Amino acid sequence: MKFKNTNKGLTLTELLIVISIIAFLAILIVAYLRSQVFKGNDARRKADLKRIGIAVEEYEKDNNCYPLPSLLTCKPGKGLLPYLNKIPCDPVTDATYLYDYEDSTCPKWYRIYGKLENEKDLNSIFGIGPNSAYNFEYSSPNAPEIISSGGTPAPTGSPIIVDNFYGCKSGACTPITWDPARPGPICDPNYQNSTCYGQCVNPEFECKSWNQ
Repeated sequence: MKFKNTNKGLTLTELLIVISIIAFLAILIVAYLRSQVFKGNDARRKADLKRIGIAVEEYEKDNNCYPLPSLLTCKPGKGLLPYLNKIPCDPVTDATYLYDYEDSTCPKWYRIYGKLENEKDLNSIFGIGPNSAYNFEYSSPNAPEIISSGGTPAPTGSPIIVDNFYGCKSGACTPITWDPARPGPICDPNYQNSTCYGQCVNPEFECKSWNQ
C-alpha cells in the first residue's frame, strides 16, 4: 500500500519572500551598527577637542598667549606637555584636528574644528570653519562669533588651493593645498600667515603629510 507524500518544499515565490525578509533585516542591522559606530567616533571627537582645549587654556595661563599650530600636531603629539601627555588624532582619519587662532605670534583666541560623522547630532553645525568643511568646534570664551555658511563643503576630487594656509617646505614658508579627504590642509603644522611666524627655521616644524 502506498502513502501519498504530503510534505512540500518551499515554492520559488515563498523562497524569494524569505530571502527578501532576511535581506531587509540584515540592512536594518547594518544601518543600526553603522549609526552606533558613527556615534562612538563622534563622542571620541567631542572628548578629544575638549581635552585639547583644556590643555591649551592651561598653556595660556602660563604663557599669556595661546600656542601656535606647531605645538598642536598629533604626530608625535608632545607639543602640549606637561598640560597634555599626547595630543589625540581624529579616530577615523588619524589626522590632526584643525586649530584656528588669532593671526598673531601671540594668539589671544582659538578654535579647534572637527567633523562629526552623524550630521544629525544635536551639536552639529553645518558649514563652519575653513572651506565650510566642519560641523563641530571647541573654542576659547573670547573667540569671534562662529559663522555657519550653510553652503556646500569642499568638493571631492583634486585638492584646491586655500590662500590663507601655509606650511614650511625645505625651510621656506609656502602656500599649501587643501585635501577634501581630511578635510583640511594637506600637511601639518600649517599656519594662516605667509611668514609661518618664523617657524620654518626649525626643521622639526617641516609640514608633513597628515596621512603619513
